[in-house]
This record gives sequence, structure tokens and C-alpha cells, in this order.
Amino acid sequence: MKPIRVAHWAADLIEVAAVFFAVGAAHLFVTLLGERAHGPLMLTASGVIVIAGALLRRRWKKRRTPVPLRHAALPDLLGIPAGRSELMRVRTTLPDRPGTLAALSTRLAGRGINILAIQIHPDEHGAVDELLVAVPPDLTADEVVAAVTAGGGEFTEANRADAHDLVDPATRALTVARHATTGAITLDDAVHSLFGADLTSARPAAPAHVAALHDAGGDERFLVRRSPAFTPTEISRAQALLDLCAGRQRRRSTQPKQ
Repeated sequence: MKPIRVAHWAADLIEVAAVFFAVGAAHLFVTLLGERAHGPLMLTASGVIVIAGALLRRRWKKRRTPVPLRHAALPDLLGIPAGRSELMRVRTTLPDRPGTLAALSTRLAGRGINILAIQIHPDEHGAVDELLVAVPPDLTADEVVAAVTAGGGEFTEANRADAHDLVDPATRALTVARHATTGAITLDDAVHSLFGADLTSARPAAPAHVAALHDAGGDERFLVRRSPAFTPTEISRAQALLDLCAGRQRRRSTQPKQ
């Protein structure tokens, strides 16, 4: 159904007509009740009830708080295969040539591993494939890595995952960014939620994967996590999140105080 669009002059005419209708209805109501003994008292009581109802409605409307949006995970959760499969997140580098992903899928299927989702990131060594897989509960992470390596993967890492990883990555990123810009969560929490990493101001001394970012003032900030290594896509997303939050903070600081 298409929305009804009314011109400004038509809207004014409708408002005037509504006023005339209300006045006429009130006049008729007063005339009918005025002939009775308790007409004035009933009019007064009706007016009080209408005013009280309007005030209660206004107060109720102000006290209503919007329900925070959650990740649209339910449709994704329906895609979990039946049985006692466990979720793992696997990152591997495949040669950039046709058929490598198909060969990997065949090898994983032979071990009962089902690919639920895949993201492909370009890399100087080839294509970095990030897989969300359902594995039989008796398979360990090392066995999954061995299966991926046998299928042609290199620099492979496997970690346990949970149902939150089934959320569409774009939906998750937009939701976390909205929460960060509105102040519902901090920037550090947003970075940890999206990348499983810490955001620090100093380069860590302990062995870890590190990616350098720059804040609004040009100072370096560092993404830090033990594994896996950061892809160029993740680094660009983290920088965009940092810029988004900084821009929001600048707009808030320039707004006049009321």
C-alpha cells in the first residue's frame, strides 16, 4: 500500500474542517446535556477525564524506551546442522587458482566437516579463507587443521566458535558500530566484539599479532590479539570504526550545550 501524500494547503483545509467539526459536535453535545439537570456537571467531569487521559498518554509515551536491536541471528541459527556438531572458526590460505576451494570442501566433507559460512580476504600470499564449520564432536582443533592442510590450505589456524559467530558479518558490524556511536558500548568493547582483539595505545612487548591504526589526532593505536593474524580487510574495518567514533565524538563536542 502506497503512503498517502497530501499537499500543504490540503492539510491546512483538513485541519480547519476538523476544527469546525469538533466545534459543531461540542455545540450539539452541550445543547443536549444543557436541557438536563446535571448537564453542566457532566460537561465538567467529561473535560477532566479528557485532560487526565491526555496527560497520562503523554507521560506513558515519554517513559517508553525503545527496545535495543539485537543481531538478526535467528535465521542463521536455523542453518546449524542437526546432531551434536560443534562450531569452529578456521582461517587458512589457499592458492589463488580455480578449484582449490572445491578440493578443500571435498577433503573436509570426507571428515564429516560441514562449511556453514565463508569469507575470502585478499592477501599477498593468496586468498585467506575464513571458514565457519560444523565438526563432529570427536574431532580436535589439531585434526581439523590437519584436514585443511591435506586439502591444500596453508598457515591454518582453528579455534572454537559459538552461535554468535553465525550472525551475518555485515549485520554484526553495523549493529556494533551503531552501539559504539550512540555510547551504548565503548570503542574498546566494539573492537573486542568485532575482532576479538584489544585496542591499545602502546605496541605490546609480548608476542602477539599487531596491526597499527591512527586516531583522529594522528597518534598510533594498535590492534592486538594472539591469533589469528589480522587480514587487510579487518585492519581497514577497524580503522573505519575508529574514524566513525572519532567523527561522532567531534560532532558531540561542537554541539551547543542546552
